[in-house]
Amino acid sequence: MRRRAFVSLAAAAGAGLLIGGCSVDSNKSSTAANSGKTVDSVIETDAGGLKRYKSPVPLADTIETRGPDGETPVWYRDVKLTPEEVEKVKKGNYRAAIVWHTSSPFMNALATGVKETFEQLGVQVIATTDANMDQPRLANDVQSVLALKPDLIVTIALDPVADFATFKPAVDQGVKLVFASVKPKDFKAGKDYISLVTYDLKGLGDVTAKALGDDLGGKAKIGQIFYDANFFVVNERERAFEQTLKAKYPGIEVVERAPMADPAKVEDIASAMIARHPDIKAIFAPWDTAAEGVVAALRNAGRQDIGVYTIDLGNTNALDMARGGLIKEMTSTLAVEFGHTLAISGAYGLLGKQAPPMAVVPAFPVTKKNLKQGWESTFGVTLPADIAAASK
Repeated sequence: MRRRAFVSLAAAAGAGLLIGGCSVDSNKSSTAANSGKTVDSVIETDAGGLKRYKSPVPLADTIETRGPDGETPVWYRDVKLTPEEVEKVKKGNYRAAIVWHTSSPFMNALATGVKETFEQLGVQVIATTDANMDQPRLANDVQSVLALKPDLIVTIALDPVADFATFKPAVDQGVKLVFASVKPKDFKAGKDYISLVTYDLKGLGDVTAKALGDDLGGKAKIGQIFYDANFFVVNERERAFEQTLKAKYPGIEVVERAPMADPAKVEDIASAMIARHPDIKAIFAPWDTAAEGVVAALRNAGRQDIGVYTIDLGNTNALDMARGGLIKEMTSTLAVEFGHTLAISGAYGLLGKQAPPMAVVPAFPVTKKNLKQGWESTFGVTLPADIAAASK
């Protein structure tokens, strides 16, 4: 089935998806994901003296992910300042704003990283906004922030087409822009904005496929639920999952590849799938809250023998995993470090230094065995108490 025409981030996230990499279950889960004690073991200091996060996995020599315009990214560690550049930024008395599309565990972690680095650089954060998944509100937030005369805006586009007009006034006023994951269509790096920072899209799908394939011994029937929309960051990680599974696990047979146009329908889709194919051993769901719907369907059917594999790290599924439930693997990334990299990329623009057009943070597997480390690497804090207790 062909994917439908482009849908905005607002349409997807309204059903649970967050482009940043993790999903929002509720305000309660948002708080839980980012509360807890700071974990020093995941932190390191770079050559410029700035706080960074360690990668829990080796960084590949070559990055296969490409950007929406074919950009070749660099690893987050290659986005860095010298001690002299850090001092120069500190003396600049720069002002920055954080303009988000929504709030969530992942976006809160990004904001933490951005603010930590700006504090180290002496950059004043003059505003932080949340558009609550409303594109016109995002446009209004940009206008309100521009009235405060920032030097830099760290942000994310909701709709790549509509948000050309949203962010063009900032470009016209000479305000520097750095984008997280989604940029306006036709905006050019080095001209209209400094850089695009996101996660390793290819890596996310690749890691998930390897976890599923290895767990099943390379031979089994599985089901896949895919997002039936033209949505770049999700499409890319789904494509990587499919390619890796086909290339490295020929004994894994995808007996049904079910389209999901409406994320609210995922439980029904999964229920129908297991009714048609009772012999499947696993289901891939494209993101965290979609996986929750799959888990619900399996529980209702009494199918504790089917494993669920997904991308993104969220509270509900982490708790299920800790209890030895249906969630077998979630592929995650460095959320707080994502924010550090956004802020440092912004500093490139303030200095007039040419930034890489795109930078990525790595993907890594999170299972019951390494849930504690995976959570700490993602959010930089200890596991929520209920998940930690269930892990024992």
